[in-house]
Amino acid sequence: MNIFPKTFKRQNREIFIYYIVIILISPTMAMAADRYPPDVTTFLHDAEICQYLGGEWDSTLPDDRKKDLTEEIGSRCDTIYEKQKSLRNKYSHDKNILSIINVYDFGN
Repeated sequence: MNIFPKTFKRQNREIFIYYIVIILISPTMAMAADRYPPDVTTFLHDAEICQYLGGEWDSTLPDDRKKDLTEEIGSRCDTIYEKQKSLRNKYSHDKNILSIINVYDFGN
């Protein structure tokens, strides 16, 4: 079942879905903002985006979409490992924060 009109291009669909995902995770991020320090909240937001973008990558995508994803992943995710490591050190005494930071696996 296709919910999009035939005139709605594939790339536009992907962008639309991307924004829907952002809208859906925004309440979670708002709750995190109330619960965690700002640097942790920023990391959680970036980590969610990186996981989403990583899941979007597919070798069968058109070259222009691959290029767009590569740029987006590079701009948002290049330093995610370092951010996570820094937060682990900073909050090593706080098991609650460590547990939420450690949910994400960026190959470290």
